[in-house]
Amino acid sequence: MSRVAAMPSRKRATWVPYKTMPEPYSVVHASRFDLVPMPPPLMRSILAEDWTTAGRLLGAQIPQEWRSEHWRWLGNRPDQAEADPSFIPWFPRVLVLRQPADRSGGGPAVVGEAGFHGPPDDEGRVEFGYMVITDYRRRGFAEEAVRALTAWAIRERGITRFRAFIGPQNIPSLSLIRKLGFVQVGSYQHEELGEQLIFHGDEALG
Repeated sequence: MSRVAAMPSRKRATWVPYKTMPEPYSVVHASRFDLVPMPPPLMRSILAEDWTTAGRLLGAQIPQEWRSEHWRWLGNRPDQAEADPSFIPWFPRVLVLRQPADRSGGGPAVVGEAGFHGPPDDEGRVEFGYMVITDYRRRGFAEEAVRALTAWAIRERGITRFRAFIGPQNIPSLSLIRKLGFVQVGSYQHEELGEQLIFHGDEALG
């Protein structure tokens, strides 16, 4: 996905606890976890690989698997979000489990991310993606996240057209997207990821 040009800088926003965030920072609640938006201070701490600050801002444990350089694709989104906060709901969200699955009493934990890749396009369609860390896979978290995100878009923004790109070797994601009623409409060659299948889904999911 192409990056948006950097916006003029503004005074940086003050962080507020995610559980009390007003719009456009409001949290999407799934049954087992919260989909927490990424305001600029959080995105900047992630890009700087300052995981101590990121964990403090989220109020959650950050697993080692989530601490990687793949976040470089956030690019200039912190500046863009400061210039126009209305973009924030259409950026990635952190999946924060309200209580660790082993009930060890360790508090909330990051189990992945999910969200949109940007605001709706000219056709009113939004692209979404997701990732669940290894220890929490095969528990239905990805499906729960996608359903929560699309329900929010339909209910709060009137968006009913969705898009997803999935590699042909990603069997679990292909199974999920087809279960949700998405239909393959084409494919393209990503410069880093190779072939990607394009799926569209309209209206409520299956």
